[in-house]
Amino acid sequence: MPIKEILEKIPVRGMSHFVICYMILAFGWWSYHLWRQNDLLFASEQALVEAHFTRKNQGYNRTEMLETAEYKKVVHNWKKGRRMVIAEGLFFTACLIFGLWVINRSANREVMLARQRRNFMLSITHELKSPIASLKLVLETLGKHTLQRDQLEKLCKGGLKDASRLQTLVEDLLLAARLEDNWRPLPEPVDLPAIAQEAVGGLLIRFPQAKIEMHFPDHFPPVQADKSGLTAVVQNLLENAVKYSPEGSTVELSAEKTGGKLVLRVADHGKGIPDAEKQAVFEKFYRLGNEETRQATGTGLGLYIVSQVVRAHHGSISVLDNKPCGTVFVVEI
Repeated sequence: MPIKEILEKIPVRGMSHFVICYMILAFGWWSYHLWRQNDLLFASEQALVEAHFTRKNQGYNRTEMLETAEYKKVVHNWKKGRRMVIAEGLFFTACLIFGLWVINRSANREVMLARQRRNFMLSITHELKSPIASLKLVLETLGKHTLQRDQLEKLCKGGLKDASRLQTLVEDLLLAARLEDNWRPLPEPVDLPAIAQEAVGGLLIRFPQAKIEMHFPDHFPPVQADKSGLTAVVQNLLENAVKYSPEGSTVELSAEKTGGKLVLRVADHGKGIPDAEKQAVFEKFYRLGNEETRQATGTGLGLYIVSQVVRAHHGSISVLDNKPCGTVFVVEI
């Protein structure tokens, strides 16, 4: 078997731990020897100082010898050698600990990214397969059967729903790719109520049972923002709220201008988001960990797109708990 294949089969984390442990043991062994060599050198120099002092003074007086500059220099060098061994040992150990932490963090991040990529591939496969199969069935039915008006309308509504789902998915994928390529917003006056109304209309095609309420002040002024980006923010926040809300509950969209800034709020009455995951939900491909939310359709790109668009506008987004239950997303631009 080639060496390259053998090396690829060795776990990187396990090998790194083995190497670091070996280096710690090796350094400990050499530190012990350096410590002993320093003591032996001190003993040798001390003996030389004693011999020199004895010849010079025709006798040995330890108290006088300890006060000589020559002996004090020997002691100083001995203590300095010990301090150097201790300092080097502590520094080397700290470097190894830091290296182990970096390796573990990188390994954990790679595992997380690999899991997210896998989840994304599974999600995107399902998101594409279902509407495509449904549209194919609609077209085959139209081609093989003569339908009555009401049957035809029902089929067309189903096909329109799946086409809208595909369009939203493609737009999210394209926008996510553009955001990674240093996307810059092109501010222009945007009619936010009109955008919200259009987004709600599209969602009601996909989620006919959804209940969405909009609250805008009268004569709401235009918002200076990138139209496509702001549209993506409104659509993804609303879709996220609708998907994770129980049937029959209301999703509320409201906005106001405060201090020259747009404050947009989307509130739902679902199960809410745990505090530990309130920042993680904005990561690419991230899906909430409980089984109930994993059953919902999605690619994990919606909130990532929202956060990137808001950041590109130099704004902020926060996640709050709704009362008595649910989540509120607050966007400031």
